[in-house]
Amino acid sequence: MDITNFPFDYQTCYLTFKAWSYSNDEVELKCGANGTGMLFYESNPGWDVTDPLCTVGENFGLSQQISFSLTVRRKPLYLMLSVIFPIMTLAILNICVFLLPTDSGEKASYSISVFLAFAVCLTIVFSSLSQNSNSVALIAVFLIIQTTCSTLTTVLTLALVRISSFDETVTIPRLFVFVMRCLKCKRCSKAPMIVPTQRRASEGSMSDETSTYYSWKEVVNVLDVVLFLLFACILVATSLGCFLSAMNSKPPDLQTNMPTEER
Repeated sequence: MDITNFPFDYQTCYLTFKAWSYSNDEVELKCGANGTGMLFYESNPGWDVTDPLCTVGENFGLSQQISFSLTVRRKPLYLMLSVIFPIMTLAILNICVFLLPTDSGEKASYSISVFLAFAVCLTIVFSSLSQNSNSVALIAVFLIIQTTCSTLTTVLTLALVRISSFDETVTIPRLFVFVMRCLKCKRCSKAPMIVPTQRRASEGSMSDETSTYYSWKEVVNVLDVVLFLLFACILVATSLGCFLSAMNSKPPDLQTNMPTEER
């Protein structure tokens, strides 16, 4: 089974018949006038039959072979409600960890809880898929990417909690100061009447000046915004790349995939 576009996939089953004990003069195999007969077909709650096909193979001297192909399409509604929708909600909750203030003390436990929820969803999804190493489902790739992002958000959240505990004696790196100044300049250009007040007089080296103007709490708040936008872009890009390509999948070409003479 090709599970790349699960749960929006198409599967094709081939049935080949041949009269080995009879020659072409004794038994002639032909397809019906209407192809594959669907008179006694009963609808299935999980699959829809889309393209039944009947073909007669070439004559190899002994007897002809007749092949039937049955293409079915998986009904995705149940899996969308039970698998895809919970995964998307967890992915949204994953990036919301950067909206929590550091002083609340819940950022670390929140991110770990979301990571464990992703691990449970990963187990459920892989139990629903067939064990196949020839193809990988796009929904599994999306879930692995989000689990990796959840791991990164957990590590970054713990780092932000640690950074927020620094006092004024710890020097702020120049990279953080540069980002803070850029954001400060953008805010000032948008609202020129609002001028931030200087907390203390600047003196000494650049490190003393940066620690005077900015605190570690302000740095953490800026990093929360930057990381939230970064992981939000990753979520949107992976969602569009995985789910749209799976939803736009087309049934396979039966004429080119029809099996040849059995050996």
